Amino acid sequence: KKTRKILTKEVFFDILNFLKNEKKHPITFYFTGAGEPTLNFNLLKQLPILCKDNGFEKCTYNLTTNGTILTNEMIEFFKLNQFTINISFDGDEKTHNASRIYHNGNGSFKDIFNNMSLLKENNIKFSCKTTIQPDNKNLVEVFSFFEENKINFIFSIATNSFDNHFLPNINDLKTFEEQLNNVITNYKKMIEDNQVIYAEKLIIDLKRIHYGQVSKNGCIASRESFFMDIEGSIFPCSYHSSSKDLSVGNIYTGIDYEKITKNNWYAKPVDNYSTCKICWMKYLCTGSCFAIKWLENKNTDVPSDYLCKTYDIYWTAIIKLYVQIHTHMSSGNNINFMDLNNENQSN
Repeated sequence: KKTRKILTKEVFFDILNFLKNEKKHPITFYFTGAGEPTLNFNLLKQLPILCKDNGFEKCTYNLTTNGTILTNEMIEFFKLNQFTINISFDGDEKTHNASRIYHNGNGSFKDIFNNMSLLKENNIKFSCKTTIQPDNKNLVEVFSFFEENKINFIFSIATNSFDNHFLPNINDLKTFEEQLNNVITNYKKMIEDNQVIYAEKLIIDLKRIHYGQVSKNGCIASRESFFMDIEGSIFPCSYHSSSKDLSVGNIYTGIDYEKITKNNWYAKPVDNYSTCKICWMKYLCTGSCFAIKWLENKNTDVPSDYLCKTYDIYWTAIIKLYVQIHTHMSSGNNINFMDLNNENQSN
């Protein structure tokens, strides 16, 4: 029911002008936010040419879409310009349609699933962004759906929303913990059977544990990336863009770094957070999302109880899985960890 607004060609020119001093450096444009980028395809298909004509030679493009209105023209364009495609898609039909519905009340599952088949047929790589409700009692079915259909996906748990349409209940995380343990049991069997795993985050994090990869800093928001809305306002990240009060400038007047530092709207090194210093998983979660912390506590130095509990459940499960399948990872023969062969040969 909201009035629909779109990014104009004039504002995009102004964005390029704002970034003119960076044109010789690699820049990734992420098309995402509260709207659906493919509704503005007439402008979208001009952007790579506009970037090149204005001297931006090292641009890459990443688009997040709900996947409902992909056309053959769009698919050909994405393929030609090597767009990275992410689709908001929550799994099996029952789970997905519980929250991803059209204005008329009908679910969007079938349209998106058919469009993903078109992407596959055209050899366009894509990954699904899957949001897990903490009280989901069918998590095994969600993960099994992606694995059975050979669809790459990255999952995350639902968090607070600025408009309060979703407020998580920390008590629901007991269900999440039980369900995740069932999921991990399934993945143990799949890895032992040398099946290809499509849960990208799970494989990445198993490798992090294996290599002892730690991260002492959180996201790059406010340091290496900003979110610009269709009116030219600038925010630390897309999450912040839901509230105009969190704007840190615009493309016409510049970025207010003093406001950023005063409000701590950036991710500090995790050891700078007093509560995180004594946490066992601090180099795994890196202090969690500062936007969620601000939303929950109006203070980015204070941890989110909900996120802390979520990460504790998740990383405990991942470490448990790693211990159980370590020998299969280290063998150098598992299809999901073939890149470990170089390590084994050097040893």
